Amino acid sequence: MLAATYQAKDAHIVIVGGQSGIGKALIPKLLEANARVFSLDISEPSTEFEDQNFSYHRCRPTDLEEMQAIAEEISRSSPKLTGLVCLSGTIKHFKPMLEQSPEEWQEVFDISFKSCYNACKVFASGLQAAEKGSIVNMSSGLALLGQKNYGPYSNAKAAIISLSKSLAAELAPGIRVNSIAPGAVNTDFLRDKEGNTRVDLEMYQKLIPLGAIARPEEIADLIMFLLSESSSHITGQCIHINGGAMMV
Repeated sequence: MLAATYQAKDAHIVIVGGQSGIGKALIPKLLEANARVFSLDISEPSTEFEDQNFSYHRCRPTDLEEMQAIAEEISRSSPKLTGLVCLSGTIKHFKPMLEQSPEEWQEVFDISFKSCYNACKVFASGLQAAEKGSIVNMSSGLALLGQKNYGPYSNAKAAIISLSKSLAAELAPGIRVNSIAPGAVNTDFLRDKEGNTRVDLEMYQKLIPLGAIARPEEIADLIMFLLSESSSHITGQCIHINGGAMMV
């Protein structure tokens, strides 16, 4: 089997939503490749990654002013960014759209889309300063599939595909922008606050030609590829990673 290895000594990567399951799988891969990693999220700081090349910045990604302040702070130590990864998303209000209040709908949409929009807006200049870089935005297979109870999340993730294509055209040729659309991934995202799964995982797994739900490390590997020069001619694409559950 062919094994991919990366050397990222001069890479400076910002991860928005780095405390997620996929973020926690991605960060050690980047650190192992000697990248400088800036993780942004709303949760309390974690001591999980104690590395001189890692720093955590607590903020609300949905707040443009807070994001701008963090971007300015990061630019003082790393004026030239080489990568941005946007992972934020939530299905906090898991019920039919007609039963959601406008405030509930907006909350899910903002966390799942506006966080990405804000990050691209405030960090694009740092990527442009480096003259070459990559943005990877997290969409979802649900952006293309109609599923009950996922309304505002699906809407937001569909918007991310469109946003990424627009940015790919606007930031070319120096900056590549792609989105990825996973199917089910074995993280806490699949479970509600009581720990119950939101879908029948056994039944779902039977529908996957490759026979397994994705591990967060597999999604992280795709992100590593898209951040690297190995994907130098890929931009404006939405790449599906779902074990064949949906073939687009």
